[in-house]
Amino acid sequence: MARVIAYVALALALCVLGADAAAVDLTSKTFDKEVFDSGKSAFVKFFAPWCGHCKALKPAWDKLGDEHKSSKTVVIADVDCTKEQDLCQKYGVSGYPTLKYFTGATAATGDAYNGGRDFDTLSAWAKDNLGPSCGAENIDLCDDDQKAAIKAKMAMSEADLDKEVEGFETEMKTAETELEELLKSLQAQYEAGKQKKDDVTADVSPKLAMLRSVKRAKAAGKTEL
Repeated sequence: MARVIAYVALALALCVLGADAAAVDLTSKTFDKEVFDSGKSAFVKFFAPWCGHCKALKPAWDKLGDEHKSSKTVVIADVDCTKEQDLCQKYGVSGYPTLKYFTGATAATGDAYNGGRDFDTLSAWAKDNLGPSCGAENIDLCDDDQKAAIKAKMAMSEADLDKEVEGFETEMKTAETELEELLKSLQAQYEAGKQKKDDVTADVSPKLAMLRSVKRAKAAGKTEL
């Protein structure tokens, strides 16, 4: 009985430890706050719960999240693409898991991480690449041109800053919408072309089959029916 109680206590302890050892779950409502507005660098895993490779990566990724859970400069995060489809589409996720990192030096849509996926490799890479970057919070990491640009923005009112942010976000959204419309147009063209091919094939195939039959018959010496 004592042994059973010990096993139960150990299991409960492991569950408690496991609950803390996880990355931050992000949604469309929290993504910008955690990734862009926190002043931290972000390492994000876009995944689907049913994905085998995602399940294999989870222990190492959660351990990485646990390693950085108290960090003031790095956030390790998860996005469940079965729940946040629009968010995953926005960041160009086409397969699972997709790992992206966001720093002051990366594109607004993040940069792809293509390195090893064991804990030691992930941890070493994060330590080497996800430190503080140039920004108003880390002005000492900026060059003279960046400092001048930040100084100019610091002189703007909150309303003007919001307006400028909104303008850039609208520009990005417009580009995204244009891409979606282009893909729809290409899809429509593909479907029309495929339908035309199918129609031509259905019309021509019997005629072609008859001609080949005639050629075979003539080659065999048959000249009369």
